[in-house]
Amino acid sequence: MRSPHTRRLGALLAVGMLAVGLSACSSGSAATTVSTGSGPELTSISIGVLSVSDFVTVQIAQDEGIFKQEGFKSVKVVRLPTSATDDTDLLSHTLDIVSENYVSMFQQEHAVPGLNLRIVADVAQSTPNLFVAMVPKGSKITSLSQLKGKKFACPSLATSFCQLSLDLLLKPYGLSLSDLTIVPVPFAQVPAALSSGAIDAAFITEPFITIMESKGARSIQDMMTGPLAEAPQSAWGTQESFLQKYPKTVAAFQRAMSKANGIADSDPALVRKELPKFISTLSPQLATVIGLPTWNTTLSLARMERVADIMEQFNDLPKGFDVQQMYVPPPAGS
Repeated sequence: MRSPHTRRLGALLAVGMLAVGLSACSSGSAATTVSTGSGPELTSISIGVLSVSDFVTVQIAQDEGIFKQEGFKSVKVVRLPTSATDDTDLLSHTLDIVSENYVSMFQQEHAVPGLNLRIVADVAQSTPNLFVAMVPKGSKITSLSQLKGKKFACPSLATSFCQLSLDLLLKPYGLSLSDLTIVPVPFAQVPAALSSGAIDAAFITEPFITIMESKGARSIQDMMTGPLAEAPQSAWGTQESFLQKYPKTVAAFQRAMSKANGIADSDPALVRKELPKFISTLSPQLATVIGLPTWNTTLSLARMERVADIMEQFNDLPKGFDVQQMYVPPPAGS
């Protein structure tokens, strides 16, 4: 079920500054409904999007008219600084569908009563050297084995791929997360925090890897290796209540994202053109050289279970966590 393309997973740029000036949206439940039975029940929806290269497919779906093809008159895009508030946005009906990473989705579904999160579409998967641990110029740290007692930056304190990958990669050295001080630092703030000495090392991605390397910072470890190599990274989710009330709307969104993912995965030149429009702080010059994601056109239960199994190993999820209940199969024809 996975896309055959295996290009490099793009930057997951959870940048807080990109949310500045963007207002909250109203509930999609108040949106205009379709009068005929052939299209989605809602012609207008609100989606929460992380400003990361994975989700440039939203820009493609807008510019290529894919949302309109699926019956949507309006798709309101609300920029999210992180995925940490996705559960709140769904529970308050501020957003209809949200973008997130799989680790956070599973953790929120386990921890938040009544969330009933359902994963409706896959986005991208990890590839080598997308997420790395970096240290500043002049640092004597050359390995994760030297991180005991050090301040290490993760995008947030909530369980994410940062914490999960650290757990996996520290274990051979007899270390665990408790041996480090985890400091929450958004990706955009990592370069300054690292150069100022506020942190000793950081979990980071593109384009910040390239930017920091140009200033002398070094990568000491590819963080998505071993069991996490080519792991599914990002997805779209909604609540069970929204899915039950508006099944045609969700199916239309699933088809739109599958089409947009397919275009992105087959046309890197188009992606590089669309990226600066989607991520306002990304220059066209940098867009031509950063690594691009591998986009998947079909949601895979097996890939979802792979991430959950690793989380269970480190007690981030209870044994036997039911991933299948969160899985929404792709609609026919997608």
